[in-house]
Amino acid sequence: MRHHQKIAIARLISDLIKSDDVICKEEIALYNHIICTFDISQDELHEAQFVSQAEAVFYIKKMVPSEQKKIFSILHKAAYSDNSCVAREALLLLTLSLTLNDTNDKYKLLSSKINGWQNVDKYVVYIESDFMPAINEEILEQYDTIANLLHLWKFEFIYIPQLSQSFCEMDRSYLCDIIRYMNPRLSTEMLNNLYERLTNFTTESFTLDYLANSTHQNIFYDIEPSLFINVGVSNVLALNTGQQDTTWGNFLTIRLEDEPNCVLNEVRRFLDQYETYITEPEFQRPKRGKGLFRYHGFYKQLFDFLARQHTNGEENNILIDLPARRIWMRGVEIAMSATQLATYVFILHQTYCTHHGGLIKAGQHHPLSEKDILHLGHSYRTICNLFRDTPVVCERPYMDDVPNIRGYIARIRTMIENQIEAQDIDYYYPKDSADNSMYRIAINPCFVKIRHAGGECLFTDFSLWKQLK
Repeated sequence: MRHHQKIAIARLISDLIKSDDVICKEEIALYNHIICTFDISQDELHEAQFVSQAEAVFYIKKMVPSEQKKIFSILHKAAYSDNSCVAREALLLLTLSLTLNDTNDKYKLLSSKINGWQNVDKYVVYIESDFMPAINEEILEQYDTIANLLHLWKFEFIYIPQLSQSFCEMDRSYLCDIIRYMNPRLSTEMLNNLYERLTNFTTESFTLDYLANSTHQNIFYDIEPSLFINVGVSNVLALNTGQQDTTWGNFLTIRLEDEPNCVLNEVRRFLDQYETYITEPEFQRPKRGKGLFRYHGFYKQLFDFLARQHTNGEENNILIDLPARRIWMRGVEIAMSATQLATYVFILHQTYCTHHGGLIKAGQHHPLSEKDILHLGHSYRTICNLFRDTPVVCERPYMDDVPNIRGYIARIRTMIENQIEAQDIDYYYPKDSADNSMYRIAINPCFVKIRHAGGECLFTDFSLWKQLK
């Protein structure tokens, strides 16, 4: 057996043992037996912690059918070693069975770091990259039947157009008040934009904007109508010391066949097979209520996604309001002090409006001439005066400001971390350059605007910068 196949087996058995949040004596005994049976080394057990479940299944699918059956049999035995098979164990077994026996490329297992999905309940989401009128019409006609079937087994059926419709049915002021409550620093313009997105969100935009862009999986850019199901999680260790481990969500996609009642039929097939694995029924009648904002599970993840305005730079990302002395990132105000805001603008200016493309760390890597130091000092004081009630007239030596600037940058980074999602921080963060000689901000300057007494313009077009060259 090949090295990567042993790693795959170790990953799957580890995920299965952890899936019910209880590790019993029988499971550990079986785990040790599997290690001996497949001659899995300690190094391979360690490497297994760095691969995703989808990678593991991919390697298992490369094995001959007899080996696949042997591995599945062992995993099946592990799931029932404590005389029960709970939901997550059943989902892992079912997913593995479907993908290993798939001859028509109908089932795909994907693993991805989708923020927030790791702790949500079980969901079945209808997805499509292009609108399919016939299927959508069927879903609307049979929605209650599909949803009730899934609810009986504690799955929630998510149909994006109905979700948007539920937002439309809410009183606008009520929904806007909730949005404002959860995003206190949201500008009025961004509040209105977010309301429009919530009430007009479509299955196609969910599939393309959320799934494709969040998971970086090309499959979602051109996917046939499918069911999208979260089937478990995997803890994946960080590759480098100092980085945090990550929890990856595992998702099964089921391509829908071109047949009448395709969604309802596929849901029935899926639940019929799911029922053969699970030993503890989870029957639950649906609980519904109209006109109330739901902020949990899938709904929370979707709302948080929309609230972040995750559009890959298609909207204004930074707005510096000089008269109000405030700064907005993704429509959310970052509450900086006057000096911190001036320092951030100074770094933007040095990054986009100077030939060296960043704020030089004076006295560290680049030897600065007396002329350079005077010019930096003049530029910094000029920008600071934009945010002061009383302009500073005396010319303090710039080198005296350098230690303070470093401290301001550290606090600015903390404030951005508290307001901006982790995957977006790099666009706004004052980062060190590769050679550690400068501070730079990576966001495309086309998405940085400045509001001044004369109106609004691109940051790079602000007239004052010409005087600082």
